[in-house]
Amino acid sequence: MLTENDIVEKVVEFLESRDYKIEQCLTTNQQGIDLIAESQSEKLFIEAKGETSASKTSKRYGLPFNRNQVKSHIGVALLATMKVISSEPAGKRTKVGIALPDNEEQRRVIDTIYPALKKLDIKLFWVTKSQVTIE
Repeated sequence: MLTENDIVEKVVEFLESRDYKIEQCLTTNQQGIDLIAESQSEKLFIEAKGETSASKTSKRYGLPFNRNQVKSHIGVALLATMKVISSEPAGKRTKVGIALPDNEEQRRVIDTIYPALKKLDIKLFWVTKSQVTIE
């Protein structure tokens, strides 16, 4: 199971392989937008969520989040992206995204809001242990 820290690490590797410079990369112990990366054409602000707790002392460690927890985590990620959209200068260079584990529960929740995510131009980074894909 991928923790939030695993998701961030995989997205960093993915972006670096595409010539992005990583400006900020936070762990679950730090506050702020999880990942900020810049290329020649855009600046990305990405909020990440895992599929299990990153804390080994948590009762949830190693167990998948249930649907309500997934909804809550995606809601928190959306709030973080909305704050970036509200605070960053408007323009084509600033982009926001959410990085999520590519599993059935996450996709079910995202499917219910997918049209709105597209209208708001929020990128989705789907992460597995072996790959990252962008929608």
